[in-house]
Amino acid sequence: MDHYSKARRDGLRIYTAAIQSNTDPYLPVLEEKVHDLSSLTRLPLGIIDVPLSRVTGSVSQGRSRAFTKNFLPILDSGSEFASKWERLYESVESEGVNMPVTALEYMGYYYIIEGNKRVSVMKAMGSRDIEADVTRVYPPRTEDPDVVSYYEYCDFTKETGLYSILFTRPGSYQKLASLPGMKEGDKWTEDEILTLRKCYHYFSVAYEAIFREDGMLPAGDAFLAYLTAFGYKDVRDDDQEKTKERVRLMSREFETREGRVNLVMDRANPAPPVPIIASLFRPSKLKAAFLFNRPVEDSAWNYWHNLGRLEAEQKLKGKLETAVRVVPSRTDFERTVEELIRDGYTAFFATSPVMLNSTIEPALTHPEARFLCCSLLSSYTNIRTYYIRFYEAKFLLGLAAGILSESGKIGYIADYPIYGSPAAANAFALGARMVNPKAKVYLNWFSASWYNDRLPFEDPEIRVVCNRDITAPKYGSRDYGLYIRNGSDIDNMATLIPRWGLFYRLISEMILNGTFNPAENRQNATNYWWGIGSDILDVAFSARFDPYAARIVSHFRQELSEGTFTPFEGEIRDQAGTLRCEADRRLTPAEILCMDYLVDNIVGSFPKETELIESARPLVRLQGIHGELMPELSSFSWNRK
Repeated sequence: MDHYSKARRDGLRIYTAAIQSNTDPYLPVLEEKVHDLSSLTRLPLGIIDVPLSRVTGSVSQGRSRAFTKNFLPILDSGSEFASKWERLYESVESEGVNMPVTALEYMGYYYIIEGNKRVSVMKAMGSRDIEADVTRVYPPRTEDPDVVSYYEYCDFTKETGLYSILFTRPGSYQKLASLPGMKEGDKWTEDEILTLRKCYHYFSVAYEAIFREDGMLPAGDAFLAYLTAFGYKDVRDDDQEKTKERVRLMSREFETREGRVNLVMDRANPAPPVPIIASLFRPSKLKAAFLFNRPVEDSAWNYWHNLGRLEAEQKLKGKLETAVRVVPSRTDFERTVEELIRDGYTAFFATSPVMLNSTIEPALTHPEARFLCCSLLSSYTNIRTYYIRFYEAKFLLGLAAGILSESGKIGYIADYPIYGSPAAANAFALGARMVNPKAKVYLNWFSASWYNDRLPFEDPEIRVVCNRDITAPKYGSRDYGLYIRNGSDIDNMATLIPRWGLFYRLISEMILNGTFNPAENRQNATNYWWGIGSDILDVAFSARFDPYAARIVSHFRQELSEGTFTPFEGEIRDQAGTLRCEADRRLTPAEILCMDYLVDNIVGSFPKETELIESARPLVRLQGIHGELMPELSSFSWNRK
């Protein structure tokens, strides 16, 4: 009875803990959990291998009181049940399981009809799977995220025959399909299914061996995070040892945490002086690398970031040494980081959102270095992200556009349909309507395949246009910022000004004085999302703009700076008329960041990925509306003065 006695001791520990915490100590029973079970739709799945980790209970009460959680036996060692259990253990040990158990699958988990002891024995042996004759029970369809995710799981299993990969968040199977490059409507090939099966098997074996405690992500969700971090194409050929090594690297990222992303909304006060003794151990000079996804001269975005680099280096006068590298691919990024670390560089600024995935593995591999990526979306604790609240300046430009437009028709040209763009467009539209109640904002996208830069709007009444935010000297065109089009002539009226130099200087000073390492919360990711009040953003107006009207804009600029006003307060409705903000409140920073809709005075929509130019698709696939990195409101916490 040695095997039974050991399993029973473990079971009694769980039983006692449950009694002390006033929770049910016995095996969960599906009939008690789902009272209308007999009336629900069913589908026989046949005999399949099911993961024992998801065999969680019994269908009826029956023998359920012979077990506690995880099918650990608790009946007396001298009972007939104990003798049968022990004989079954010996039989399985010598001959294996000779017949499948019978089970119902409900919401991705399995409940045993017949074969409780076989499950108990197999779990005691440390087996991973068991053969089962399974019937699926469908819950009623609702908008509950758990139910939505479950029906996506049903579609996935029908397509692939893979029952082991269970996600808990809606959209995860769509994201999984996108990682190998599959598009909507594509079918999984047999080779892809076999590769995915192997990848998940290697991952789950390593994950369950390393992380046995509570407080970790479910294995399916952790697997998706793992594929996103390292890249599906990079891990698909890994062996078991390489997989285990990568899983260990990500150990901190697999922890379940409330408020995983801390939004830092304002620059911190100057750090107190560092004690003399401590200062002896601080670096006197910082070597920081600025990584661009394409040459600086080819991109206005990169041009302004590079100006920020030069400004920070000049302001810190010998305390900051920088290097510039162009790394167009993930492989280039990783190789370049290794070279720079050998050369003594300890801080890395990845200056484009499209570089986020490239940053992950080097940041995991080199925890001694500091990695930052200019992106809104990241939940990795070893990568800090930074971005500007551009929507604040866009609101001010919207005020100006509403004043300038006589017809009320205003053009707005957005860049990419990624998170952050809806907030900017919506703030602009709300600003225009605040001073011009009849204002309608007509939306176009310069990343769309249909975009015509010579005639972005055919309606001749659309003369006031807000185009791309910034430009670079190599571009002779003046169609940027807010302007009025008079035939072929353009009168520039205003533009926003990002001050990346201030950000890069302040972060470099934090690293140098030792205040960067502690972070606002070491357990959570940190995202710097500064706005006008931090002096990282401003708007500049042409002398053509009426100075009296400029006073209106200046008033709201001051209120935005002080935090006494936000564009997103009071009643706000989207294009479908759905109420998005009640009259007596303002949207939270997380609600603004996660915005995936357009307000009701915008005419236009988000382009699909297939409607974008080829160069825009990788970024949109990663951070686009409903892309790979879909943010969740519950993931964010924030602080603000």
